[in-house]
Amino acid sequence: MSMRDNYLVQVAGMLVISAVFMMSAGCQPEIIPPSKSMVAETIDVTEGADLQRTTEVQLVEQMARYREQYRRHLDVLRDFYDRQGNHLKASWAQQELENLEMGPQHAYLVVAEIAGPELKANTAIVDADLLYKDGLEYYRQGRGKIGKLFADNKKLYLAKERFNELITKYPSSDKIDDAAFQIGEIYQHYLKDYHKALIYYQRVWQWDPQTPLPARYSVARIYDDYLHDRVKAMEYYQMAVNLESAYPAKVDYAKTRIREINMELSKE
Repeated sequence: MSMRDNYLVQVAGMLVISAVFMMSAGCQPEIIPPSKSMVAETIDVTEGADLQRTTEVQLVEQMARYREQYRRHLDVLRDFYDRQGNHLKASWAQQELENLEMGPQHAYLVVAEIAGPELKANTAIVDADLLYKDGLEYYRQGRGKIGKLFADNKKLYLAKERFNELITKYPSSDKIDDAAFQIGEIYQHYLKDYHKALIYYQRVWQWDPQTPLPARYSVARIYDDYLHDRVKAMEYYQMAVNLESAYPAKVDYAKTRIREINMELSKE
């Protein structure tokens, strides 16, 4: 067998292995809205939850490497057929490449998950402050002029990118908790992705336990208004009452909801 034949056998083998992995990893999974139990798991801070998070990060990163390897080998195969003048098979490889690029490639992890709960927001960094200011300006422009009407999703995504860039590039910045809170707000109020909003809100107090930001109150509202989990909502409302006194209107609302939920539960 010639060197060229050996190479082709290796490429074909890797393509098969990569394709099998891609199918088993679920490159086109069914999109299922987050259930109560799925979202509850995102703010589980137990040791087991952290271990699962680490394992998930490793699996997703491995999947991304296989996905890229699969794409590169399709490139190689297409170019080989082009050089051989076999335009039919070259078109097959090109079609497969296009299908790979056009198919859904889900962001299984957000920056807050990859960063983990251990970061500490304790260092003043000028470049991080500039990124935060830039993100706030995009957020201001994207929020819409009348409440949440006429929101500009492009500007909101740019704001989210700036805040995520801050967290990624400057993980010790004293602005990472602020950036996480703003992303949580974007996900909750504009993008309606409550699963991701909860992850970012949780990072706010994990990265700065003394944060003055009303992240716990925001978590309570998601459980209360959207997930209809009154027990979880009451738990976080109580945290907000105890720890977020800088927001008296929110504290008053939290106290009211705690009383109402207690009455509702007592009647069941």
